[in-house]
Amino acid sequence: MRCARGAWALSLACACSRSTTLPDAGVEVREAAAMTSALPSVPPAESTSAAPEVWRGTYRSMAGTLYVPAELKVSWKPTDATAGIGEGTLSLTADPRTGRVRGDLDGPLGPAAVSGLVTDGKLTATIARKDPSDHGFAGTMIGTVGPDGGDGAMNVSLAEGGAIRTATFVVSAGGSPVGTPR
Repeated sequence: MRCARGAWALSLACACSRSTTLPDAGVEVREAAAMTSALPSVPPAESTSAAPEVWRGTYRSMAGTLYVPAELKVSWKPTDATAGIGEGTLSLTADPRTGRVRGDLDGPLGPAAVSGLVTDGKLTATIARKDPSDHGFAGTMIGTVGPDGGDGAMNVSLAEGGAIRTATFVVSAGGSPVGTPR
């Protein structure tokens, strides 16, 4: 209680309207405030609203592998041998100011949402289900992108770990898919 009264008294003293002299500056607080408000206002920096970069393309997924060392004594077998294999489409949009990437993945691995970052032409992203209750494929994406397009790889698995898939992708800037992924 004693500390609370002391804090209250200190805040009341600080809020007092009397002018006080700053020890180092020798300027009264009211004069300093008046000088600050008299300075010309500087407009905020103009925001450069560069258009977002857009890439569209295709991917090809195939069954992946998982190595489990024998000394771990774990038995794992894929439960679904056919799901998530084939070709699909993806689209990515990057904010050039922040590098933040958002996108969509459709086809055998989708529907999924892509969220990540582009820095110095290197893309890293996560792939998450649009509907988590469908227990579909989710994972990671890495690659390179530039003004003309890019390529990379994805590693995904089912929510319960019943199947692992790897995929390669190719994207072109702004529009139509470019060729078939390697």
